Amino acid sequence: MIGLVYAGGKSTRFGKDKATYHVSGLPATNIELAVEKLTPLCQRIVVCANEINRAHILKLVGQEPAVQIICDIPPYDHHGPLSAIIACTSHFSTLQDYLTLAVDYPYITKDSLAILARTSNSYIATSQHSHYSLAHFSISNEQVTSWVADNDDWRLRSFIINKCVSHPLVYRSSAEFSNLNYREVDLNEK
Repeated sequence: MIGLVYAGGKSTRFGKDKATYHVSGLPATNIELAVEKLTPLCQRIVVCANEINRAHILKLVGQEPAVQIICDIPPYDHHGPLSAIIACTSHFSTLQDYLTLAVDYPYITKDSLAILARTSNSYIATSQHSHYSLAHFSISNEQVTSWVADNDDWRLRSFIINKCVSHPLVYRSSAEFSNLNYREVDLNEK
């Protein structure tokens, strides 16, 4: 299984780069936590960064033997998580199993990721929200690029549900699935 970490967002609402941010009370930066949680579940981890945070991410996790740092590739760049999926799948010639994790979920547990890894074609959902960036699916680069070309739809939700035919793995609401879209969600920040 390939772990794919979405770490290339602009973090506009958050106000700082979420990938390299260190939530107070947690032992490491968000990118280090993501890689550490995926390592026991994945043979390889691909981090899709952006041109601004790539060098810093490389310093934080680039020395890990199973980790590869990439950026979006033209002409598919700057379209969110689907750009990352296209960039990642372009490194593999065949259909692969992917376990995806957005870097702004620092509170997710290894146990929840392990359950997701064991549940093919799934994504995490709670009663309040569907978390399409916390997903497990099988796909090839050709399938992703064909989806985008045929549908002109860059929404992760559409891709996960309609192309990957994924189903929700439902949890009771939990702070574990709070993401850092806004600084207030840093549960420990003072």
